Amino acid sequence: MREGRGWILRTGEDGPWAGWLGVRHLDGVAPLRETPWLAVQTLAALDHAFPGGLALVWDAPPDWLELLSAAERQGLLGALAACCRRGLHGTESGPNSFEGPASFWLHAAAPPSGGLGQAWRQGWIGWVPQTPGAWRLPGLGLADAEADAVQAGALWGELTLPVGALGQLEIPELVRVLAEAQARLERDFSHRLSSGAWPVAFPFHRRRCGWRVSLVGGREFRAAGGGWEGLAEPLDSFIRILERELRVPIHFGSCMAFEVASHLGHQAMREGLPWRHSLALPPASPTFSPGMAADPREPAPLEARAMVPTPLAPLLADPPIAFLRVPTPPQEAACATFLSGLAHPLPAVRWLPPEAPLPGPFQAERPWAAASAFTPLLDVTQALQPSLFEEM
Repeated sequence: MREGRGWILRTGEDGPWAGWLGVRHLDGVAPLRETPWLAVQTLAALDHAFPGGLALVWDAPPDWLELLSAAERQGLLGALAACCRRGLHGTESGPNSFEGPASFWLHAAAPPSGGLGQAWRQGWIGWVPQTPGAWRLPGLGLADAEADAVQAGALWGELTLPVGALGQLEIPELVRVLAEAQARLERDFSHRLSSGAWPVAFPFHRRRCGWRVSLVGGREFRAAGGGWEGLAEPLDSFIRILERELRVPIHFGSCMAFEVASHLGHQAMREGLPWRHSLALPPASPTFSPGMAADPREPAPLEARAMVPTPLAPLLADPPIAFLRVPTPPQEAACATFLSGLAHPLPAVRWLPPEAPLPGPFQAERPWAAASAFTPLLDVTQALQPSLFEEM
């Protein structure tokens, strides 16, 4: 991790920082149905090769798991999801056997219903609004797909910025920093490849290895009177400059890393940077909120925690993640009503009722509030209003 004035850069040591892979390619290296243990072992080795983790996309036909019993299918899917720090991604026609919390993201045009919907509302899995033709992987970027097969891709690293610092950063300096980091990584990675220290199961292509630019501190930016309308043009210009100078894909999104947001907040207060004025004053902890919405750890309206800035929507490679803490598991009708009232685009949603495991790391300076402190999601379709002439 490298720190600069108003930014943090996370990269690998001698190779890509994070990546994604399709099940079809994994099956070609280690047959998933004939030797599932070998596939799990291969996937674990691939995830270990990326400091930021690997995502596995289920791009295989749904009948691939029909020969397995229900218990075997559940065990295999659980092992695959556990081996990927960036989670297992699939559709409604793919993996659908979950009997507990799993690192799984369901990609569907509409919120899930039935058994998958129940698992989603209990906090076992997450939901990503799907768009045709590509896989939008939360926290990573856009994964290309050709003939229904996901193309393996990777990131050299992630550059994270506070929203309030966007207008005051030195763009040429940032371009130079990323260019130097990329040149060093490519040089070191070539030595790693020549030494045979890279897993042959992952097909690395330089043109598919890019950078991620992400934002934190959206809540503080709005609290200080900032507006999203004036950020779209400079952000788009910055992304285009990076793509032209680095000649790699640039994935723009939201950063939900609590430790990075905290580090940038302490840096701004410690060094007296101009965007520190939106932070809390001592003795409160001067930390930015992760992402571009309200802090998921603090009680706030659901709409504030699930907000996606509409002016920035065309630039987003992947939907921001909304961790929605609630005191009780929400009902299906209540979820549908709540999501229909949000402005588009929708975020990737993971419900966090009391029984669901909370995402870490856990920080004493800003802990998760108790589930009872959050407002429940009410089912307005079940609300009954007394008659005008009803006797009291």
